[in-house]
Amino acid sequence: MTDTTAETSLVIDRLLEAPPEKVWRCLTEPELLRRWFAPHPVEITDIALDLTPGGMFGITMEVPGHGTINEPPGCVLLVEPLRRLVWTSALGPGFVPRRFGSGPMEFPMTADMTLSAEGNGTRYVATALHAMPEDTGKHAAMGFHAGWGTTAKQLNALAQTL
Repeated sequence: MTDTTAETSLVIDRLLEAPPEKVWRCLTEPELLRRWFAPHPVEITDIALDLTPGGMFGITMEVPGHGTINEPPGCVLLVEPLRRLVWTSALGPGFVPRRFGSGPMEFPMTADMTLSAEGNGTRYVATALHAMPEDTGKHAAMGFHAGWGTTAKQLNALAQTL
């Protein structure tokens, strides 16, 4: 990782106790994704997912005490079954660039989720890539490590039940 990438990336790296096939299902099947992708008690109420490059990746969340969060959908960039899923908020479906404001949640981000078999489990690495260090700071201040760490635990628990 270059120094610039280190300044613009946030990473969660976990060893999950389920094989890649089960973890992949949790990443790519909407009804499973709904159950782990937001830290509880946040509830995902809607998912739009088209796992083709240029396809849609969008979720609607109900956040207790804060209401509904329904950001415009992002764009799937790369799908390597059982290995890697990459999507971005910088582009909308069909690779159309999105416009961002200056609010605390207004920043482009690319999520790169990789899976690799490790023993009887899966090494899960989720990287949030940002355009500028300031955006990385905004995402970190929102609670990236706690939130994405919690969702990794939820993913692990769900994958073990499949």
